[in-house]
Amino acid sequence: MKSTTAKPFLKWAGGKRALITNILELFPANYNKYYEPFLGGGAVFFAANPITAQLSDLNHDLITTYRQIKNHVHGVIDLLEKMEYGEEMYYQVRLECPKTNLERAARFIYLNRTCWNGLYRVNRAGKFNVPFGTYTNPRICDKENLLAVSKRLKKTRLRAVDFKLALTNAGDGDFVYLDPPYVTSHNNNGFIEYNKKIFSLHDQVRLAATMRELTRKGCRVLMSNANHAAIKKIYSGFYFLKAMRPSIISGTMEGRGRISELLISNYPISLNVKTVDTLGSSEVVLRDK
Repeated sequence: MKSTTAKPFLKWAGGKRALITNILELFPANYNKYYEPFLGGGAVFFAANPITAQLSDLNHDLITTYRQIKNHVHGVIDLLEKMEYGEEMYYQVRLECPKTNLERAARFIYLNRTCWNGLYRVNRAGKFNVPFGTYTNPRICDKENLLAVSKRLKKTRLRAVDFKLALTNAGDGDFVYLDPPYVTSHNNNGFIEYNKKIFSLHDQVRLAATMRELTRKGCRVLMSNANHAAIKKIYSGFYFLKAMRPSIISGTMEGRGRISELLISNYPISLNVKTVDTLGSSEVVLRDK
């Protein structure tokens, strides 16, 4: 791994910035190619900075944005520098239907930086419908970071595909980090019903089968997932770690608490953390550093 100045350029619900230190400690010491099929804001990718990587997500607008930054970053910057923060402009941009991928990328970044909590949500017609966010002087165009991101993406392959297709070519010696979309604040049946809309238990079963297939092929796999009984059952046989992180998506600061999540791996993990509470032979609690 090499040091880099590139950092995530998008805000993303469920992002792993709060757990980056712990997650990187759990990476294997050596691996060939890095795969991340639920890219989102890319916090783990940018922090890990693998030499070569295949990055993917089922969100086509997201991957289009990454591709434009990779290949046409100066065009994206030029468009962003013309866009100002304000409620009137926000709703004007939200209503637009860009004709080019360059315009789509600039619009995606602008809306992400100025909408409520950086949330990505579309209605049944596929139209972005998140309301305007109130901020103090938000940075819409971070030129220096976008240039660093573009450089960092040069040795990556970007795909807008389902995770199973994205991992078809992963083989012996490769490393896969999985971060499927999920909401952890809904317990029991509420958890199951709510997550049907974003990544259902059927999808989790498919992902578990893919993880077992990757294990047979000799891939190392690390996953972030919800700390829920149904998830533990679906991924039985793997190694489990429980991690606590702050909730970063909430209507008010007062409503932001701490969320318990699972880190699941298909290989034994050596921990080098000072504050570890042992729960069992294959489960520990990682506290934020």
